[in-house]
Amino acid sequence: MGLVATGFFYAGHLLVINNEPRQADVGVVLAGHFARASYAADLYRQGLIQRIWVTRPVRENGLALVDALGIPYPRQEEISRAVLLKKGVPDDRIEIIGNNVASTIAEARLVADLLKAHPNVRSLLIITTRVHVRRARAIFCHVLGDSSPVTITVSGTPSDGFVADRWWTDRESARQVVLETAKLMLFWVATEL
Repeated sequence: MGLVATGFFYAGHLLVINNEPRQADVGVVLAGHFARASYAADLYRQGLIQRIWVTRPVRENGLALVDALGIPYPRQEEISRAVLLKKGVPDDRIEIIGNNVASTIAEARLVADLLKAHPNVRSLLIITTRVHVRRARAIFCHVLGDSSPVTITVSGTPSDGFVADRWWTDRESARQVVLETAKLMLFWVATEL
């Protein structure tokens, strides 16, 4: 019982990995939180990445309804591009990749396919939120394989708003802990099968 209680209180800290970003040929902005695109722009301006790939996620059900009604509402990748442009990344350095990507595994597979067409890309900096770093790194390493000549670094934005201490008191942090824990466990189970 003590182990469960300890796991509960420290779940926020157990999920978060603070990986320092490293120089890479391409930064890959995973779908989700817009702080990821903002962080990618910062990394570009610091000279750590030369190009930025932004994944195009599947449209959420509620937004698909808005689309069907003809009400303009920007797509997630369009907002991410706008954030990058606003923060000084040149348009020719940004590429929207994929179509209706539904998961981190799908994003990793998409990137693996793109790497076949871009043999000059030798290093990737995967950009996500801090709570997602552990699972994203496990997924990208699994999909690309140990024999991949591409160096993979996964870094989480420091401005994602995640509250590791007392995560249960912050609605969004609590949602992230529950979802990320479940997704991480499912990934571990699925890769063991």
